[in-house]
Amino acid sequence: MIKINRRAVVILLTGLSCVIIAGCGKKKELDAASSKVLPITVAAPSNTPTPSVEQVDSAAVTTNGNLTMVNEYLAGENEE
Repeated sequence: MIKINRRAVVILLTGLSCVIIAGCGKKKELDAASSKVLPITVAAPSNTPTPSVEQVDSAAVTTNGNLTMVNEYLAGENEE
């Protein structure tokens, strides 16, 4: 009699676990706002005028090989 009860319990638990697992697979309906793809726009870089090396204080100019760079912060600080 004990074997029958154990067997019944195992069958019931197996069936219950199958029902629970099958219920977890349901997909929730999404509203239109959350499923909409957001458009992303990339701003194009704008050209900024760089002051000429001759017009800027020599402390703001850095040269590395054939590359000459102007530190705009130092150039603006020296003008004021």
